[in-house]
Amino acid sequence: MADSKPQAYISWFCPFAQRAWLALLEKGIDFEYKEVNPYDESERVKYLKINPLGLVPAIVHQGHVVYESAICIEYIDEQWPETPVLPNDPYRRAYERIWSDHISKKIVPQYYAMLLKQSHEDRDNARKALLEQLVVLTDAMDKEGPYFRGSAFGMVDMMLAPFVARFPVLKHYRGFQVPTEDRYARFNRWWAAVKERKSMEKSTPEDERLVDVYKGYAAGNPTMS
Repeated sequence: MADSKPQAYISWFCPFAQRAWLALLEKGIDFEYKEVNPYDESERVKYLKINPLGLVPAIVHQGHVVYESAICIEYIDEQWPETPVLPNDPYRRAYERIWSDHISKKIVPQYYAMLLKQSHEDRDNARKALLEQLVVLTDAMDKEGPYFRGSAFGMVDMMLAPFVARFPVLKHYRGFQVPTEDRYARFNRWWAAVKERKSMEKSTPEDERLVDVYKGYAAGNPTMS
């Protein structure tokens, strides 16, 4: 059922696309990488035929299209069950989905608010909220780690890691960084392990490229240069 080669439509700069990319790499799946820039009008017109939302990622497999990053991760996990991204136990699976949702609703919006907002007050509010929600998330992590649910790198890690990999963008434009104090020790230990994974090294662009491509966002104009 999972024997045909999937195509992954990805933008190198996009953290949402990197989520699906990580899942494919962690599974060791032979896939075709298809670079697409949804901000380029000529590319977007063609890409809308694949994903009507015009967003990345999208997975084309066996004549079907799957999109939305979390859904792509779960599809990949179900089609290629070796090295599972989600645990088998129904409650533990639900727990990972709960905290994946937390990332999407409580952390990601603050990342973009800090980057896009032009007033110092709005940025500071976003900074405080982002740090607080990181602590809320890490309080839910396995105490031993190093990953969210322990020794296994899974869905919650894949949902969060691409945005943390783009914290250097916030540092460059907004002076943001996660403190080293004890309150953030679990987060920092998590990130120290995550960033060393081969899948992260392969799918994460250099900081300089990210800083350059996000300069429009930092100026309050959500386009890619």
